[in-house]
Amino acid sequence: MSLAKPMALKTSTSRLFLQISWASILLGVSGIRLAAQSAPRHLKPVDAVQGIVAAFQQHNVVIIGEAHWLRQAGDFYIGLVRDPAFQETVQDIVVEFGSRNNQPLLDRYIAGENVPVGEVRHIWRNTTKVASWESPIYAEWLAAIREVNKKLPPARGLRVLAGDTPVDWHRINTHSDWAALGDNNISIADVILDQVLKRKHRALVVLGSNHVTKSGDRDGADNVTTRIESRNPGATYVVLLDSVTTLNSASQELLRTSDRNAPALYEVTGARPEIATGKDGLPLIKKADALLYLGPPEKLTLALPPRGSIEPAYLQEVDRRSMIEWGELRARKFLGPAAR
Repeated sequence: MSLAKPMALKTSTSRLFLQISWASILLGVSGIRLAAQSAPRHLKPVDAVQGIVAAFQQHNVVIIGEAHWLRQAGDFYIGLVRDPAFQETVQDIVVEFGSRNNQPLLDRYIAGENVPVGEVRHIWRNTTKVASWESPIYAEWLAAIREVNKKLPPARGLRVLAGDTPVDWHRINTHSDWAALGDNNISIADVILDQVLKRKHRALVVLGSNHVTKSGDRDGADNVTTRIESRNPGATYVVLLDSVTTLNSASQELLRTSDRNAPALYEVTGARPEIATGKDGLPLIKKADALLYLGPPEKLTLALPPRGSIEPAYLQEVDRRSMIEWGELRARKFLGPAAR
């Protein structure tokens, strides 16, 4: 008689324990299933122009880290500035391929003044980086912005801001002179801080990828993005171009399985590391907020300056500057037929 109640209590307790255990297991399995369902298998694309315009709703500065001289990138920049929603959203475009001392010339040209072509070339030729902007995509983009502004009310015209460090090549005669110009990340960041953010403007910024990665440059030093974020947290939205140097091979293969139509923008927030991992093995989210897809990376093409586009007198000056910066005629190598 004394054992009946304890035995019943023990049995009841065991059943309750089993019910709780199975419930926990089932909840755990459900949680795993939910997590698996919510974890993105692939990055989901949106139209690249619409995605970049939408990013301005949360960030004043959208920065594209490009691989220089790509024809598809140049075409995309032109399509972007021709988009009415972009024109209504953005006031400024900050570029690396112009030095700040040429800002008055740049303003005149973009405003539609009749500036001789020989003078316009000073914009992309007289920068701290020797012959680095001779690809026609940069001149074509400036011309497209100029044409867009002709159709906009003056108060709504796009302004192009030169970000590169001021330079006077007439005063640069030695490598020490050139080195004294310093890090142009400082100059570009200052332009964005003073000309864009202080005025509460929105700006599209296009720079080489080493200037824009959220983790700093390839050596871990401050770049444009880190300098801006240290003063204005959350101001930037970083987009990296999906080129052959961006993702490791495994991530590239995974992305190829998704349905991609160029140009597309892929937000990397929340993506599993194996889906979006850089060449260096770091998750892409540590470097950028989104990936810009302009076509299969191995099919992206360089837009080289055409043969005959570089005058003999300028080529001689390019050689002089090359010897100052590198101690060799390196510019001739990447200028291709235009330097022959």
